Amino acid sequence: MSIVTHDGSASGEEPVAAINVTSLIDIMFCLLIGFMVATPLANQEQIKLAVPHAPGVQITEEEFELSVISVDAKGRVFVGTLPLDADKSQWSEQLATNKKITDDGMAFIQGDRNIQFEVILDIMIALQEAGVTEVGFVTDPRLPEE
Repeated sequence: MSIVTHDGSASGEEPVAAINVTSLIDIMFCLLIGFMVATPLANQEQIKLAVPHAPGVQITEEEFELSVISVDAKGRVFVGTLPLDADKSQWSEQLATNKKITDDGMAFIQGDRNIQFEVILDIMIALQEAGVTEVGFVTDPRLPEE
């Protein structure tokens, strides 16, 4: 029986004390992929809005994440859960980079019922400049509790 030395030659003199790390690398890649998948899910935040009540059709979660522009009670604007720039002049550029909105030519606006209407107009102007031709509004189809 021969023992492999450090230089790769076989001799019977001294054993090599080395750790086989191949299986450890496989485990590290599995952990890395697990963290890459789990990180975006843990980072999603909810935007709380008091949406006006009106009848409507339900949209899919994909349409919400990629096509809905939300305005919260403080006037902050989001696409899905990603905030838009505070500077309104940047909105049309940022919206033009959204592939779903520009390919469909359609977006939805969801606003808190207490925001100023000028914010909705600013969003509609930015959408028009980004090439969006159809705009829908997200409402709450449930009747208000009195």
